[in-house]
Amino acid sequence: RFTLAQYEQVYTHPQQIADPYLSVFLKSSVSGNTTLILVISKYGMLDQRSQALVQTIRNTSPGSGITTLVDGSTAGDMDYVTSLYTDFPIAVAVVATTTYIVLLFLFRSLLLPLKAILMNTLSILASYGALVVIFQNGFLHQLLGFTPLGFVEASGPILLFCSLFGLSMDYEVFLLSRIQESFWQTGDNTRAVALGLQRSGGIITSAAVIVIVVSSCFATADMILVKALGLGMALAVVIDATLVRGLLVPATMRLLGNLNWWLPFAGVQRHPPALAEYLATGEQESDMPHDLRERESYTDAGIGGSR
Repeated sequence: RFTLAQYEQVYTHPQQIADPYLSVFLKSSVSGNTTLILVISKYGMLDQRSQALVQTIRNTSPGSGITTLVDGSTAGDMDYVTSLYTDFPIAVAVVATTTYIVLLFLFRSLLLPLKAILMNTLSILASYGALVVIFQNGFLHQLLGFTPLGFVEASGPILLFCSLFGLSMDYEVFLLSRIQESFWQTGDNTRAVALGLQRSGGIITSAAVIVIVVSSCFATADMILVKALGLGMALAVVIDATLVRGLLVPATMRLLGNLNWWLPFAGVQRHPPALAEYLATGEQESDMPHDLRERESYTDAGIGGSR
């Protein structure tokens, strides 16, 4: 390693260099108007102090007309992470907004799409927490057969988000579709939630089991990134299919009550499908069965959907 005095001699008085080693270095590090300066940190590549050193060098102004370019393992890793996460929040916002709009038209509710996005977020954040505990902190590393690196690979959270958001939303749509269907049949939010959970529980559980089995196979891979993705997805699906869909979603819908189906400025209210079919037969409303009459009153009160 060169001392500061040697660097000063190389770049200020190159013609006075007597040391042949310095002469060779000068020829290999200077080309035209470009000069290579080596800076070696005494800390590890991913150490925060090494990253702070890179940032300090980049923030240092060498003078007018001089451009500083910093490369190396630490700088490359910092640039890699920055390139991944600079636009990631924008991508998340676009996905969330698009999902909200689609679900708004599907379920004709302001709150259900928002609740669906929040529940998906819980599942994804749970998988992120699992990655930190297992692959960064080393929990169960002997059982899973890997050496903890002290960090989570930068692309892992992004890949998990892309996979889990769509997967979790599938389960949410399955469940909410059944609940909405039951609501139009009964006009009772509490009963609709119970019936919807009962009718969709089988398909959600079956789909979750398939994903868990497949993802768990990836957890046996030798590459830590593949192992992390497989295990993170499996844990997220377990949490999503049990705690989130089986507990949190029904509980929040029960607490929200009729607000689940609230959509202001919805236009003309419509009857539930069964009631519409009954009236289409030409029967009189006075002859309407009691349960359909209740649903008509419920819809006319402004709680039902619209088109």
